[in-house]
Amino acid sequence: MLSLLRRHIAPKSPELRRWTPRIVEALLGLPAWIRLDAADAKRLARYMQVQRIAVGTAFIRQDDPARFDGLLLLLDGDVGIERSAAPHADGLVVSLARPGALLGEMGLLNDAPPSASCIAHSDVVVALLPRDALERLVRERPLLGAKLALGIASRLAEKLRTTSTKLSTLSQVTAAMHPSLEAQRRAPPH
Repeated sequence: MLSLLRRHIAPKSPELRRWTPRIVEALLGLPAWIRLDAADAKRLARYMQVQRIAVGTAFIRQDDPARFDGLLLLLDGDVGIERSAAPHADGLVVSLARPGALLGEMGLLNDAPPSASCIAHSDVVVALLPRDALERLVRERPLLGAKLALGIASRLAEKLRTTSTKLSTLSQVTAAMHPSLEAQRRAPPH
């Protein structure tokens, strides 16, 4: 899946050094759940690779068994997060990620195929933390690795809480639109 990313900028390239302050700024701009200070952000940026993705590229694909194996920090451009009800069906944009957003964090934690597709709505630049770099980070800087893992877990808990709220709202709307469904739900079993 990583091969879908258009161009890898070599880790020691001048272009990567040009993006490093932007990576640090984006890491420091993440919500409080990540809890990185400036020194941590600089250290983490050294483990990341800058990637360019062309407009229109689906660089993470929903249900693709060739799982995406990394964490992306969006540095520039817009990414549509799409879900489809069935394979090969048109996707519905469920959110739009803007610079500073994290993508692919679920893929770091499990071997399940992606639950949504990510499509570049413009030319995009991301900082990629591949799984092997994360594993190296955990070995070399365990406290920073723990902070990152805790931050990712907090982010996923936040997403779960938001999804639960949306499902509750959808359930209430469905019940209001279909009173007969609510009456059936409340009826005693036969």
